[in-house]
Amino acid sequence: MLAQPERTRRIKAIKPTPEIKPLHQRSLSLFEKIFPAESSAKAIQDVTPPRTAKVISELSGIKDRSEWLEKYGHYCTFDSERSNILQTHSSLSIMLANGYLQTEKYFGYDEARKRLLDADKCLMLGDIRLSVSDDELCEIAEKKARKIELKLKTEGYTYFNYTYCSDCIRQYAIEPPEFDTTYFDVHQVFKDAFTEQEIEAAYEALNGALNRMACPLWWRRKLRQKQALVIEQLARDLRTVHKKSSAYVSEFTVRSKRERAAKSEQLMSDLFVVPEDANPFSEFESLKDVAGRSSTSGIQLASELMVRIRGFEECAKLLGHVGEFYTMTAPSRFHSVHATGIPNKKYDGSTPKEAQDYFTKLWERARALFAKKKIRPYGFRVVEPHHDGCPHWHMLLFFEKGQTIEARKILKSLCTEDNPQEFKTSTARFKPIRIDPNKGSAAGYIAKYITKAVTGSNIDTVTCAQSGELSVLPADAAERASTWASTFNLRRFQQIGGPSVTAWRELRRLGQGESGKCEVANSMNTTLDNISRFALEKVRAAADASDWAAFCIAMGGVQVKRKDQTVRIHYQIPDIVDRITGEISRSEGKSPLFATKYGDRPANRILGVAWDSVVVISRRGTSQVLTEKEIEAQRKIMLGVSESIHSWIEDERYLQPSEEEMAFLESCAIEDYQNMCLFMDYEALSSVVHSSDIPCIASGEAPSEA
Repeated sequence: MLAQPERTRRIKAIKPTPEIKPLHQRSLSLFEKIFPAESSAKAIQDVTPPRTAKVISELSGIKDRSEWLEKYGHYCTFDSERSNILQTHSSLSIMLANGYLQTEKYFGYDEARKRLLDADKCLMLGDIRLSVSDDELCEIAEKKARKIELKLKTEGYTYFNYTYCSDCIRQYAIEPPEFDTTYFDVHQVFKDAFTEQEIEAAYEALNGALNRMACPLWWRRKLRQKQALVIEQLARDLRTVHKKSSAYVSEFTVRSKRERAAKSEQLMSDLFVVPEDANPFSEFESLKDVAGRSSTSGIQLASELMVRIRGFEECAKLLGHVGEFYTMTAPSRFHSVHATGIPNKKYDGSTPKEAQDYFTKLWERARALFAKKKIRPYGFRVVEPHHDGCPHWHMLLFFEKGQTIEARKILKSLCTEDNPQEFKTSTARFKPIRIDPNKGSAAGYIAKYITKAVTGSNIDTVTCAQSGELSVLPADAAERASTWASTFNLRRFQQIGGPSVTAWRELRRLGQGESGKCEVANSMNTTLDNISRFALEKVRAAADASDWAAFCIAMGGVQVKRKDQTVRIHYQIPDIVDRITGEISRSEGKSPLFATKYGDRPANRILGVAWDSVVVISRRGTSQVLTEKEIEAQRKIMLGVSESIHSWIEDERYLQPSEEEMAFLESCAIEDYQNMCLFMDYEALSSVVHSSDIPCIASGEAPSEA
């Protein structure tokens, strides 16, 4: 018998699972753009319920028809069920279809169906469908506000109506306007203890809260916030926000934010800022240009942050302090998707806001431990999103020599105490880097994160600390990061330690050079000594020169407490502001600073900066925002007035006395018919005659006694 040849062992190659290509990543046809729901239903039509032997045996074992319908009835109607949901939320159908495919691939059909049904429920806010367009959302806001307005007009502004309307608003998961309800909650017996001013303030606050609930703009703002939060968190739950699909935020949120920004930009381009008492024939800046120079605009924000970071670094060199750069990452339960694009099974549904709260509480504990060790760092904190929208922190801090080891120990212990078994090395949660001046400046360590988050300029590629390089343009990454932060209401940049940046900005609002110096000098009290004058001028000059290091030193140092700073913010006092700023009351003799447009008392407004008894006003007068037609109308009015005055001058009518004045003159004059003129009777004018006596003299009545 011939020996059998040795069989070669063949290893069957594992066929990789084909990657699901999201619909929005490929070029959509015209049909798919016009009918997204139909195209999404077509994309998931091949996903069917499992027909395994286990399922078949369970089906055959069920004899009760009602039990069968409850457990497996959707097997017969799964196609129409999915189509109805996609048709109801057609604007989100592509996102829902992608999430359905992802969930079915990694978690199975039943979980995919459950999440699709849950998505349909969370997109319904009572009788409001959150998948509607922004225009439809504005119409809904108008209807809700109008309903409350009619109730208030018929039943009055009462505390009972406030509680009723508040309950109605809470049905839409929206918190009603809050105010101090102490006066309305106490028993009638104790209400006599309140003063008239307190009672008046309570009713003003009540009217303000009710007027807000009856305002379409208030409803529009609340519904937009709720829509953005629900849809964005839904996108994360469906695992459609990650580097291989849509980085940082969903496509729907980016598109909505972009459309609203375009509308706002167009609106601001058609509006012009007209200062008080300005010549209407002057050239005025558009509101868009004025907003572009604010500290919140992209270029201005990045420039100011870099100036302040560079100033802290100069102070650290001067004081001999050392710099540290830290990166803190949230635990796995906050991340919805891995770096590979595969859903994270440890994700517990936490929102980016909850992850931010986790870091905030961690930093509060760290600061408390720092205070016990007398460690007082200063620097900056930057919040950046991972590819899946989960935030992480970058911190640039400066310490005194010998404090960095203890600071690292504290932060490392706090960052690694949550589920320490899920990582091998502590750098997965806390990564410290000592700044070496020979390799680069401290500002250089954090500059790229600021640029990537604000403007996206001077960056070739966008990288993520968790997933590496992202296939997105730097400018698009900056737009997505800004949209992500505004959607979840996250503060991306925060100064740690140092003087008040608000005082810095207010001083920079003054005139430059000698002009600003004169404004400060004019505000000074004559009782100030030369040392006080010098200290105040040093602060102003540092802010004017954009020298943050000099400003820190002039304000008392980088570790100065708020109460010990040289200059503090001065807020408005309503009964004094009108005299200082020249603002004119708009209605019923009441200044606009006394009441908001809703009728309640406004929050304190910044007026300037103060140092002891010196108050430097940085915000004077008021401005109007007018359209081009309104400005043109004012110009026509001024032209008409000018022509009337010129005609009076030509006809010499502006010198002609009125009938009452002429009657008064005739009563005090001697007629000369020969020369056709009047001579004043000075004896008749020997007594004092008031202007209020002119009408009665002209009418022949006896004048009042002087």
